[in-house]
Amino acid sequence: MHGAFFCFSTAQGQRILATGMEKDIKSLFLSNVAQVVGSPSALVVDRAEGNYLYDPEGKDYLDFISGISVANLGHGHPTVVASVLEQVKKHMHVMVYGEFAIGAQTKLAQKTLEKLHPCMERVYFVNSGTEAIEASMKITKKYTGRSQFISFKNSYHGSTHGSLSIQGSDKYKGGYYPLLPDTHQANFNDFTVLEQITSKTAGVIIECIQAGSGYIPAYPEWINAVRARCTEVGTLMILDEIQTGMGRTGHWFAHLDYGFCPDILCLAKAYGGGLPLGAFVAPERYMNVIQADPILGHITTFGGNPVSCAASLGVFKGLEEEESLMESIPVKEEMIQTKLVHPNIEKISGKGLMYCLWLKPAIDGFEVIARLEKCGLITNSFLFAENAIRITPPLTITKDQLSFGLNSILDVINDLS
Repeated sequence: MHGAFFCFSTAQGQRILATGMEKDIKSLFLSNVAQVVGSPSALVVDRAEGNYLYDPEGKDYLDFISGISVANLGHGHPTVVASVLEQVKKHMHVMVYGEFAIGAQTKLAQKTLEKLHPCMERVYFVNSGTEAIEASMKITKKYTGRSQFISFKNSYHGSTHGSLSIQGSDKYKGGYYPLLPDTHQANFNDFTVLEQITSKTAGVIIECIQAGSGYIPAYPEWINAVRARCTEVGTLMILDEIQTGMGRTGHWFAHLDYGFCPDILCLAKAYGGGLPLGAFVAPERYMNVIQADPILGHITTFGGNPVSCAASLGVFKGLEEEESLMESIPVKEEMIQTKLVHPNIEKISGKGLMYCLWLKPAIDGFEVIARLEKCGLITNSFLFAENAIRITPPLTITKDQLSFGLNSILDVINDLS
């Protein structure tokens, strides 16, 4: 109406502005960013702090998955942020990996080896978990002179060509054949794999807790038998600790609780403190194969980026200074185990602060995830665990926050029952 005007409070104006911004970001995301599923959540995240994400209107969402096992110290942890800012002021990228002696890289290599068995002697930094797996496969083939790899059904180690080849399901391989030859899958926690590992086997890619299948812990006697069999026939054991590392199970790395040393250890996710970083760690004799015949056996431009390495150092420092974070995991784990009881819950599986909630067929897991998001709780599904909910909160989650999240899951299951 001509001459009319409307009065809004500052808060109302901010909400309207935030809503418009949220719609704009969401539409741009859907129209410009390549999608991997038909109907993504498209939650607009304005900022993240502690154990919460916030949308542009200020609504908080408790992060119950840590960005898929990445934010072990929560979001914006002051120790990590301080370490990153200090490095940014010095320099960021200055040279491709392996030429210059970069302070943050060398300090991180030293700190990583400090937390591992003395059998581990060298660290090679990469950009991601799948690159760590790929490079480990290359080293294994060259060192052993063999080509056969054994992985496990329902395992996931990345989506690049080699990692996809050893993926433990054909579900996501369609359209990408032919993949690497001579790759074979065995059953996880099944002793018959010992017969499959022979003098023709270059490497066995294995996890202490199989993540993609619903956080299935390895039987200690089984994984140690696999370790022994690999040693017996000269096969390298490649251990994927991409999701289990950096304290998630209550130990710096899950294999330390099992009492064995792998031949090659792959790290990523929480190792980077929220920035892109991966690594593979091995004895010097294995790493030496990439130095000659030919040289540059594995090269990367951004692997071991100084800022990413600084973030990782911040995570190590944060976990060292807050010892209670790992020490409190058994108490929080018990809360998960005792609270998640319901007629429509089939079972739970996992260890530490990484659990899978298996739902009975009467309840649609994706509907549970969608409703929980509306209620302010971020959860997710699994690649190979059907009708299941992922629970991997930051190690910094309080007992009250954990209780809220678990009760919210039960409330939604009740509503759908």
